[in-house]
Amino acid sequence: MDAVYKKQIAFRMAVRASSGLYFIEDFLYRHSAEDGAFFRSLCILLSYSFELLLKAQFVATSEFNDKAELERSLKDLNHDILKISAKLGSSKLNAIGINCVNPRSGTDFIGYDIVTIQGKKISVENFIDIRYDFTNDTLRDLPTNGEFTEWVTEALNVYGKIKKQHFS
Repeated sequence: MDAVYKKQIAFRMAVRASSGLYFIEDFLYRHSAEDGAFFRSLCILLSYSFELLLKAQFVATSEFNDKAELERSLKDLNHDILKISAKLGSSKLNAIGINCVNPRSGTDFIGYDIVTIQGKKISVENFIDIRYDFTNDTLRDLPTNGEFTEWVTEALNVYGKIKKQHFS
């Protein structure tokens, strides 16, 4: 696969992720993540955006024979943050400021806590679970506005590292 084309795909993914993150950042400036009516939409957008950041790093750092193989590889990863992280490995995660990705345990919902190299946290929901959790008889705990804002800030820091590493 042509390296320039692969870089364009990774760039598009990263920019699409950043636009979602900047939207959330702007939204939180005027509203609160603690509003249950907005919370689900914010979680969906944060989860989708973070997944795209990891996939952008995957595309930028992997080799593909052609577009079909790239698309197949992305589809095989599905929306599984742990699978994407395992595919990247610790050195490629560390390069974008991520120390580890841990499944969140002890809840009725599927999610992940991402710990940055600096020890900060990004909490994201499983993209499938957050969209189809209406059969559960429990509610998600709402984070404080400060917590949600920190998650977005840290995700934007990851974006900045990807951008600097691959697109500067």
